[in-house]
Amino acid sequence: MTRIITYSLRLNSPSSDEYYRAIAAFADSWLERTLPQSLDLVTGFREFHLSHGEPDRSDAEYLFELLALGVLIREHGREAGRMPSWAEYLLQGLVSVQGRYPRAESIIKALRGLLGWLSRCLSDSGVAHRWHEADGVALMRLVAAWLGANDEAAKEKRFSEWGAYFTHKGESFAQAAVSRCLDLADEFNKSSTEALGKYTENVERFLMDEAPNYRRRYDARLVSSTRLEYHLGMLGTEILNRAFRARFLETEHKMVILPPCMCAPEKECKAVKTPFGAKCQACTPSCRVNQITTLGEKHGFSVTMIPDDVKVFGLGRDAGSIGLVGVSCALTNWNGGLETGNLGIPAQGLLLDYVGCKFHWDKEGIPTDTNLKKLQGILEA
Repeated sequence: MTRIITYSLRLNSPSSDEYYRAIAAFADSWLERTLPQSLDLVTGFREFHLSHGEPDRSDAEYLFELLALGVLIREHGREAGRMPSWAEYLLQGLVSVQGRYPRAESIIKALRGLLGWLSRCLSDSGVAHRWHEADGVALMRLVAAWLGANDEAAKEKRFSEWGAYFTHKGESFAQAAVSRCLDLADEFNKSSTEALGKYTENVERFLMDEAPNYRRRYDARLVSSTRLEYHLGMLGTEILNRAFRARFLETEHKMVILPPCMCAPEKECKAVKTPFGAKCQACTPSCRVNQITTLGEKHGFSVTMIPDDVKVFGLGRDAGSIGLVGVSCALTNWNGGLETGNLGIPAQGLLLDYVGCKFHWDKEGIPTDTNLKKLQGILEA
């Protein structure tokens, strides 16, 4: 039996079919009861957003961004407000250098981990405090900067847009809007636990027993995510899939991007690097990447493993003609949707049924899997 590290979409079933029915129903009910309560914020931001020449998004996307902002402040606002200015500056610099010098990635990530740990130690000891709970505009700026320091540029961009709107409307509006976002997060915490909590029951054990061992690593932020953040990721993938669905289906070429944790053990894998990510060479019949690649050859879509930068899909003569299906874990998938959305690439997200990669979750690595039936449905194969 596969070891469940944090979440599992399968529970005791051989597939995650039941999860996809559950998340679709939950998204419908959440949007129905929540959108009327926040429609004024959605409408106001849309007008502001369009007036600055930015592309429009759906009501559901705007509403989800308000929820995500509330969850972020609820779970990490104090940490963001307490990060020392010098640590924020240095971490953002390291993230920038990492992007320019990929060969030095391992060294830079180690430095980011140590610097992040040091900044948290200082903030916990009371050395650094910039947390002003009553100042909504300042809080938005601190949260955006904290995201940038944690290499989450797509989220930083989206929430900076909301921060600009709140600043435009004034401090009293900003404070009231932040309070409403927190109310959304509190309600979501309750309703999502009831609907999706059975898939994330092991997260609490991981946070208690294993996450503390990551405190000096660059991915400490990721692996320390709460159950609420897992549920947010699940809803985010569902909502972004709906928003991008029509444009995705209109694209000429479909491409599936798989994580390396789905392929055969590293010593066996013969995948060849390409600008669009490593390409399977069919070396191991039991390898899930091999099987999905074979499926693609039959149904007319291509398959690669995650490239160094998704921007490659938005460049050249094929820009805008490629529809992506990104497969990743519940915590990272919706962020990938934001990244491709910012690039104008219509994408669909598909969750791993459970985590297991050696980069974050298991020293040896556990082969991961996803729902092939759902994949075929997304591709209409």
